[in-house]
Amino acid sequence: MQTTTLNIRNIDAAAAQAIKQAAAARGLTLAEYIAALSALHEAMRARADAGDDGVQAELTALGLQTVTR
Repeated sequence: MQTTTLNIRNIDAAAAQAIKQAAAARGLTLAEYIAALSALHEAMRARADAGDDGVQAELTALGLQTVTR
C-alpha cells in the first residue's frame, strides 16, 4: 500500500479534537481512523445508491449526496 501525507486546513477545532479522540478511543492512528471513515462512506454511498432511503437522507443532510462526473 502506498501512503501519502494529508494536510487539512481550516477544520473546526472542535471537529479536529473529536476526530482525534475518536481515533484514540479505538486504538487507531488518525490515518487509520480517516481511512475507516472513508470506507464507511463508500459503504453507505453504495447502500444509498441501491435504494436505502434512510441512508440517502442522512448523506444528503450532510451534503454528501451522490456526485456525478
